[in-house]
Amino acid sequence: MSHIWTAADGLPGNTITDIIQTKDGYVYMGTYDGLVRFDGINFNIMNRNTDETLGFRSARVVFEDSNCNLWVGSNDEGVARIGVDGVVRYDTSNGLPNNSVRDIVEDKLGNIWVGTASGVVYIKPDGMMSVPDGLDNIDNEHVLAVALYCDTAGRVWLSTSKQGGIYYFSEGRFRHYDVLDYLNKTLGAYTVSAIGQDDLGNLIFGISHNGVVMIKNGVENSPSVFKDIPPCLVNEIYLDRSSNLWFLSDRGVYLLRNGKISKYTSEMGLTDNTINHILEDREGNIWFATDHGGVEKLSLGKFNTYQLNVGVNAICEDLDGNVWVGTDDGILCYRNDEIVDSELTRMTRGIRIRHVGLARNGDLLVSCYSKLGQLRKTKKGIVSWTEKNGIIGDKVRVCVDDRDGNLWIGSTTGLACVQSDGAIRNYNSDQGLCNDYIMSLFVDSKNRLWVGTDGGGIDVIENGRVVQSYNTQSGLSGNVVFKINQDEKGLFWICTGTGISRFDGYNFYNFNAGDGLGTDSIFQMLNDYTETVWITSNRGISSIQKSDFDKYMKGEKKNLVPKFFTKNDGLRSGGVTSTSLSMRDSIGRLYFTLIDGFAVYDPMKATNNKILPNTHIESLHVNGKDVPVHDSDSIVLQPGVKKIDITYTGLSFVSSELVRFRNMLEGFDQDYSDVTALRTVTYTNLKPGNYRFLVNSSNSDGLWSEIPAFISFRIKPYFYQVPLFWVAVAVLIIAVVIAIIKGREKALVVKQLQLETLVQMKTVDLEIEKDNSDRLLKNILPDPVAERLKANQFGNQTIADSFDEATVLFADIVGFTKTTSKHSADDVVMALNDLFSRFDDRAKQMGVEKVKTIGDCYMAVCGLPEPKEGNAQVMVDFARGMYTDLFEYNKTAKIPFEIRIGINCGPVIAGVIGKTKFIYDIWGDTVNVASRMESICTPGHIMVTEAVKNKTIAHVTFDTVDEYEVKGKGKMKGFTL
Repeated sequence: MSHIWTAADGLPGNTITDIIQTKDGYVYMGTYDGLVRFDGINFNIMNRNTDETLGFRSARVVFEDSNCNLWVGSNDEGVARIGVDGVVRYDTSNGLPNNSVRDIVEDKLGNIWVGTASGVVYIKPDGMMSVPDGLDNIDNEHVLAVALYCDTAGRVWLSTSKQGGIYYFSEGRFRHYDVLDYLNKTLGAYTVSAIGQDDLGNLIFGISHNGVVMIKNGVENSPSVFKDIPPCLVNEIYLDRSSNLWFLSDRGVYLLRNGKISKYTSEMGLTDNTINHILEDREGNIWFATDHGGVEKLSLGKFNTYQLNVGVNAICEDLDGNVWVGTDDGILCYRNDEIVDSELTRMTRGIRIRHVGLARNGDLLVSCYSKLGQLRKTKKGIVSWTEKNGIIGDKVRVCVDDRDGNLWIGSTTGLACVQSDGAIRNYNSDQGLCNDYIMSLFVDSKNRLWVGTDGGGIDVIENGRVVQSYNTQSGLSGNVVFKINQDEKGLFWICTGTGISRFDGYNFYNFNAGDGLGTDSIFQMLNDYTETVWITSNRGISSIQKSDFDKYMKGEKKNLVPKFFTKNDGLRSGGVTSTSLSMRDSIGRLYFTLIDGFAVYDPMKATNNKILPNTHIESLHVNGKDVPVHDSDSIVLQPGVKKIDITYTGLSFVSSELVRFRNMLEGFDQDYSDVTALRTVTYTNLKPGNYRFLVNSSNSDGLWSEIPAFISFRIKPYFYQVPLFWVAVAVLIIAVVIAIIKGREKALVVKQLQLETLVQMKTVDLEIEKDNSDRLLKNILPDPVAERLKANQFGNQTIADSFDEATVLFADIVGFTKTTSKHSADDVVMALNDLFSRFDDRAKQMGVEKVKTIGDCYMAVCGLPEPKEGNAQVMVDFARGMYTDLFEYNKTAKIPFEIRIGINCGPVIAGVIGKTKFIYDIWGDTVNVASRMESICTPGHIMVTEAVKNKTIAHVTFDTVDEYEVKGKGKMKGFTL
């Protein structure tokens, strides 16, 4: 499985000069634009432009020593050592023979050897630089170092650009290695481009443009397979952890494994044929630093994908171990991983095969979506059933046989049964099928046939007839049924277009995307021998432990968490198809059908990545400014922190995009966050205090790092955020308050005396106003009614009374309009006020209640609001007194008046009308008749009804009696005083 990164993906260029992985897990690459640190997702470019202390623009050689210092050799700027104590630079100014660095190694004493374009030096652990002995005779100042190598015996090897220039450092000096001098005879001249060893310690040399040679026991003893490496420039010889030898050249990669040479070149997918260096990381991935193609990573895939460029619909293994692959272009037969030709493959060429299965006797069942119909490959030959010889349709999708020897054939137009005696019986909706389009067939442990349809659900056939049907109304997850299976416990697992149904014969339990499956369209479930369930769906291939379904149903798991596989696992495909049939072969390998081939998963060979990821916190940004995180104990943040951004990473290079994280900020969070793919977390408006940020990461197989990465920081408070400040402020406030209280106590005493005096004065005023208000109210209303209204606090209570006996008087000024038309308004009002005030005074003296004035009409009543004996006689006397008052008024009046009066007695209703403006009024037939008496009375007289006359006859003499037509009453007698 290959992954390539180039300049288009973020590299500063496509020429990678060197590549290593440091002990902290990062991958470092040398480029002409500087050192590049890579975490699998992001490239971080480091040079003097990003950090002026580095001092280099290019990085030609990258090396990590035993003390975790990083050494960077540049093209023309010397060497930089990057460590916890900072950056130390070496160049020609402090002893380096040349600023162009070609290679760096460390010997067993901790000395760092630096090969340059004109000489070699070594830097001791104390930092002192020395020139090795032994190169005087070849003029060390002009030695161009090609390669340095420290062998397993501790010797440092040097190859130079000089012909035959191969040396080793032993006993304090360099010595020429003359074992290779025999090459002068065979090649005429030679130079060594690379040095290495095999797992037995034998030295191997790359001879420029002439392959490789092995030296064993002091003599050349190259394996014959070395001849399979063509003449080329070998840039590096590398022994991996599995004892395989890698030869990196300008003509691709050559691998010596199990005594055989295999190659990998640009024609086979390699990004560039010129490989400068190789890296095997701690997870076993192989990286190639190429000259023009960027960097390429090879990882072991979990799947072996066979790309056919045609859709595969079904796979089946026969009893002989042959694997039959049904495609959209015929059937293929694989024997020992190689395609073999047969009568069946030739017969189906160009035919769409929808299903391949195995009959109980070992015959191969092939369903064709064409005129070939259903095929059965027997030991005697191939048998075919088509629409012409009796089955219901030629577009066959699936075929199975039952224990009675019946062959069931499902097509797009119904179901056919080829019985053991050869007779054919067809089924469709007329014979009870819920749908004619057959998607899947399954024979259960009771020899019943389960028929999955495209939209109608499931029919169960027993003894040749449909005995049961299931659909969504019955509880089935969906009516489009892709596959049906039964496990060892007798439970049915049904894959539908809207989830998985688990059926125990009585009840359905459904699983879908909402339960964590990641999708609703489930095509097939396949079990391996590790109790893992493999699921094909519209999202691809995933797996989950079968026990997780039970745990989820019991509530022991919050949701289902399947693992999905991608191209990073070796699935080089566009996905799976909905009706395809995958299979498990006789030795446990799983074959998955794909839209462009098939993939094989071998549980015995596929291993999970057990290397835990290294987690690092990469940066801390406070209010948009970078804060170094190298010394987590010394991070003190000044007051005013508004925003904190923390960037982190998890180093796992098998599938870096599947690395997940969980984090927590102690002092703020109560627990770790939910699992996330984000690599940055932001906090805003944190309070002053101490915090510790922790983050864990997991690799693509869900294994979490044991120790979280963390940083601690303290946010300093402003002076006003310190508790002591607030204590001082509180003391000051208390002192000020006490002083204010003391001052206010004195002022309050004076103020209290003033207020008491003012209250007394206001109380007197209020009492006066109350008396005025009461007086005014009593002028408007009768005294008892006014008291009742006050007792109700002028609320919503209705004041209304019925009186059995009362006498009502109406008095009207005769010709008022004509009389007053020649006078001013002031004169008219003054005249009315003078006259009516005289009436009011008399009414008060005689116990008569004035009801109201209506224009020039005066209305009064006697006998209410409190009953009064002889009220009729009182009212008659009051009427006579009114004429006396009129006589006195006219003596001096500017506007003399003449009146007439009508009186009646009887039952009346009285009450208060209004909420803000009150009026006491009376109603009833008695009132109306009194008004009629007034209107028919002769001016200057008093007209009473017979009721009044009967109550007053003992004291009053009546002059005349007449009958009058009274509106609403008919003829009534009126009596004039």
